[in-house]
Amino acid sequence: MDRFDIAPVSLDTPLALPPAPADPAAAGFPLIASLAPVVGALALWAITGSPFSLVFAVLGPIVAIGSMLDARRSARRLRRRASAERRRRLDELVAEIGQRHDLERAAAWHRSPSSRRLLEQSEHPAWRESAPPPIVLGRGAAASALRIDGSPVDAGDREVLLAAARLDDAPMCVDARAGVGFVGELHLARAAARASVVQFAHHAHPQQFAIEVAEGTRGTHWEWLRALPHRGGHARAGLVVVEPADGKQRPLRPSKLAPQGERPPAVVVAVARTASELPPGLGTIVTMQTPDAAIVRRPHGVAEMELAPALVGIAEAAGWANSLAAVAERAGIGAGSNDLPRRLELDGLQRPPDAGRDRSSLAATVGRAAGGALRLDLARCGPHALVAGTTGSGKSEFLLAWIVALAVAHPPARVSFLLVDFKGGAAFEPVRGLPHVTGIVTDLDESEAERAVLSLRAELTHRETVLARAGARDIAELDDGVDLARLVIVVDEFQAMIERFPELGAVIGDIAARGRSLGVHLVLASQRPNGVVREQVTANCPIRVSLRVLQRSDSEAVVGTPSAAEIPPDLPGRGIVDPGDGCPVLFHSAVATPAVITEAGERAAGFPRARRTWLDPLPSRIAPDAVHRVLGAPRPAAGSVNRSPVEPAGDGEPAGDGSGPGFGVVDEPERQRRSLARWAPRRDGGLLVLGMPGSGRTTALAAIELAAIDSAAPGRVAADSASAGGGASSVLRLTGPSSAVWDGLVAAQSSVRGGAAPPSLVVLDDLDTRFRAWPEEYRHAAFAMVESLVREGRGRGVAVAASAASLQVLGSGLREAFGERLLLRHASRSDLVQSGGRGELWRAGDGAGAGQWRGRRVQVIEATPVATPASPAVPTLRLRQDLPYAVAAATPRAAAAVITEAGRTAILLVPGGEPAVRAAVAAHPLEAPPVIVGDAEAWAASWSLAAALREEAALVVHGGAAEYRALVRSRELPPLLDAGAGQCWILEPGQGVGRAIWPIPRNH
Repeated sequence: MDRFDIAPVSLDTPLALPPAPADPAAAGFPLIASLAPVVGALALWAITGSPFSLVFAVLGPIVAIGSMLDARRSARRLRRRASAERRRRLDELVAEIGQRHDLERAAAWHRSPSSRRLLEQSEHPAWRESAPPPIVLGRGAAASALRIDGSPVDAGDREVLLAAARLDDAPMCVDARAGVGFVGELHLARAAARASVVQFAHHAHPQQFAIEVAEGTRGTHWEWLRALPHRGGHARAGLVVVEPADGKQRPLRPSKLAPQGERPPAVVVAVARTASELPPGLGTIVTMQTPDAAIVRRPHGVAEMELAPALVGIAEAAGWANSLAAVAERAGIGAGSNDLPRRLELDGLQRPPDAGRDRSSLAATVGRAAGGALRLDLARCGPHALVAGTTGSGKSEFLLAWIVALAVAHPPARVSFLLVDFKGGAAFEPVRGLPHVTGIVTDLDESEAERAVLSLRAELTHRETVLARAGARDIAELDDGVDLARLVIVVDEFQAMIERFPELGAVIGDIAARGRSLGVHLVLASQRPNGVVREQVTANCPIRVSLRVLQRSDSEAVVGTPSAAEIPPDLPGRGIVDPGDGCPVLFHSAVATPAVITEAGERAAGFPRARRTWLDPLPSRIAPDAVHRVLGAPRPAAGSVNRSPVEPAGDGEPAGDGSGPGFGVVDEPERQRRSLARWAPRRDGGLLVLGMPGSGRTTALAAIELAAIDSAAPGRVAADSASAGGGASSVLRLTGPSSAVWDGLVAAQSSVRGGAAPPSLVVLDDLDTRFRAWPEEYRHAAFAMVESLVREGRGRGVAVAASAASLQVLGSGLREAFGERLLLRHASRSDLVQSGGRGELWRAGDGAGAGQWRGRRVQVIEATPVATPASPAVPTLRLRQDLPYAVAAATPRAAAAVITEAGRTAILLVPGGEPAVRAAVAAHPLEAPPVIVGDAEAWAASWSLAAALREEAALVVHGGAAEYRALVRSRELPPLLDAGAGQCWILEPGQGVGRAIWPIPRNH
């Protein structure tokens, strides 16, 4: 800076001097007012002739004089009022100037704090890598940024303008790059020089700027500088204190600063009794007169300035320097940081002496800090930890070293690990074999990762149960005989896991809130935890570790200091750690060598492996005799009632309700268990199995069917007798030819509506395509009967299980009739969601029988469909000799030819040919009644003939529904004929409609 002034502050409104009061206009002579009385008096005298009238002429001059005197008095009054108003406005201006000066002064001291204030802020230095700001030498009068508009009227105005342009008691700053010399009494000069050094050290970064004492400096007054953390080392200027011991000028030769040609020149702060003893070329010389007065001289014709100097005592400076050194050590930039190794092996570190003795500690030595070995204790200082570090910073190596250090110090009975690695899984492979490790989850198997983390909720419940049974509030209070190890969950690349599974953030938050007393600890590592880890998690992470990061804000967010962003990239493992006491320190992480990993395994060789926190995924095949093994329970005794073969391992109800056919095994990772997938028809309604071709729909129906049939067979999964309608299960399988399916539907519907005893289970495979080839009337009727069975059969104890590949083919009423859905593999995630499933459970590679049941993964038990009994054979149509026949055929002439070839007389009926037919019948011999053959149109036209034949003849229909209605005259659908089987309907007197094979055999 070239002047002793301060930077301008923002002013709300401009100020201005009040304008000078204007003089009132001078009053003129009232000529008219003076002449009017004279003229009036003369006129009165002329009229009256009385001399007394002339007396009125004297009033004119008297009125004129009075008016002039009154005008002058009013002008004086206006001048006094204007002067008083200006004085008032001037006083307000002076007060406003004072207030703005106060704000300007406060802003100036905030930008350039005094040395005294900096001494009070030793814990919060404002270190910067750029050049330090100007040094505050003291306080004095500086040029104000305040400006007053208007021209001065008098000396008072000029005083106001001068007072506004001067800011008293302002910080007096000087650019120290040209050097500053202090002369006078040495104790005063040193005190002022110490204040300048404090100013410089408060702003200069210790790793960028050095502060030293030049050779030949007298006495021990500057020994306190050795405590400062400023050692420099980079191409930046530092500060050199000079105090000639012999009073002679000499060249500057700092003891450790680099030669002049290798770095910019250092700032010089010199102390001497007289100016002649100072080094030449200093830009500023401060002459100390008294403790409260000094004169500042600078070259180039700059006027001298007076100020009250800033003084700092040696004891104050020494204490402040020690505090600053402590701050630097915690930030990892102190002198002790140079003692840290570039590589440190975990083998050589001293282990905690009390490790593994009780449950209240998880101490482990993970590296070395400036003050010695670095020990972290998740149990006492945690419960959780946050680790940051960019690629190549050594983050994964630090996590591995911490895991190995814990494994060496604590047995599996005291600590276990769940390791989650979302960058390929290679980081934790060296410790996979340790008995402490319950499992390693990677992003290579996302479903496994989700299962493992979701299982943690059940782990918390399990631990709460153990503590409740033991009557303990905290895991540290448990006796040694209670088997419950602390669980350390280490997540590398936490950000990637949350991006892939956002819902897991709530699980992590729950663990963070409840993990302390339950003995579950989180170590969350990410390249940039800021903004990724929720506040409720970070609030429970007092242990903070930041290896090298790229942004200062990332370092500050994790450890409260930007120092982690200043770590060189060639020092992997170097970082800043807050061990839980709020004081971050520099440290270097240890490296877990193969030897120490082997040692950890050998030390734990005699211990059982830690309890795993989650189960493996369901197998792709489950044989009926392997169900109990998959469920993790012993087989029930022979002859026992086949209910759930496993006692639930967690809280809440299993996926089934403990009754009904068990057709598969459900995976419940959030409860750390598996259970039978049970279907309770009375409660749940019909079951619809949905899945693409090859997904195992038929196998699922077979499993349900076998469970219903073998409800009492030992070792088999079967239906509960109560839900099956009582007694042994009867199953109606609607399979085989279309005629058999139709007859089964008709019989089942009839039994549900009050006929014979209904079946307990109706099984219908391929519901969406089963009726596709049927005539439209039969197709609609079949769907209506299925819907009726599902809705009405529930009250009669009839369970309906059907399968389909497409849900959209089924009508809305039929879709809604089924109360439960078993969703097997679908072609796409969207198809699964449209079927009512959870999209996140969709797997493109699912095998047959894999799917979801009530929102959870399920694997259907393998079952071979029960052989379907052969359908009753359809007899061949044989015409009785004693009965007349009426035949309705789609092709009557061809039908007549077949009948004739079979040895019977066929009479062809055509529209309007009823009289001819009657005549032909009457002429025919009685021993062999003729067969009348016509199409639908002919029979409809011959309604009287048809009515007569329906009472005494046998009716044969070889065609479709149109021919049947024309001849039989019934709106009820006859039994369905198998397509392509050459079948026809026959209705003999006194009997129902039956099927027969057409054509009629010859010579029958």
